[in-house]
Amino acid sequence: MPETLAVIRQSTSGSIKSLYAITPTDGASDVLAAKLSVAFDAGLGLLQYRRKQSSQQAKLAEARQYCEMAHAAGAIFIVNDDLDLALEIGADGVHWGRHDVGTQDLDSQIQRAKKGKSDFIVGISCYNDFSRAIDAVTKHADYIAFGSIYVSKTKPEADLASLDLIHRAKARFVTPIVAIGGITRDNVGEVVAVGADAAAVITDLWSAPLDEISERVATFQSYFTQSRF
Repeated sequence: MPETLAVIRQSTSGSIKSLYAITPTDGASDVLAAKLSVAFDAGLGLLQYRRKQSSQQAKLAEARQYCEMAHAAGAIFIVNDDLDLALEIGADGVHWGRHDVGTQDLDSQIQRAKKGKSDFIVGISCYNDFSRAIDAVTKHADYIAFGSIYVSKTKPEADLASLDLIHRAKARFVTPIVAIGGITRDNVGEVVAVGADAAAVITDLWSAPLDEISERVATFQSYFTQSRF
């Protein structure tokens, strides 16, 4: 679809902003829960559950616990990949990559996700593909994610997406834009400067010891309060 034909929609997901924390794929559940508690107390408002190496039974227990913690703190809880899990635990949304739902199935899957809950949030990974972003926005995704912006420890093999891609998308879409991949306290200012509404962070947040989590949340959040967008 030509860029000029993209449907620009006012997103209902104004909560997609600032620090977008994503759980590490592994690590002890109780340790992560303790760090989450501190992060929520520090004002973390958005968390994605992504635990690739856990069993389905463990995912259900963890996701339910973390979702309850998020909601108790007034935060948004999104599940990576698994719509059925998200619906079962009462999560606020789901995030899909290219291997989770194909472009041809995207429209029907978004409709299924929002059935009975129109404010259910659907996020779509667009990698470094602007045409995928146009398709996601046209099919009413609630936010789009570009990345890896920098070399990522989580996905070191991922193709890189330029900062200019975020800038271009910001000029084109009302839909919130999330920058993901290799984002740290040292470079988050760059993605904010080109218009990212949120920055997804894993390693530079959760690698901190428990007594530094609060400070790291505050540091990431501070960049967005200074944003000109």
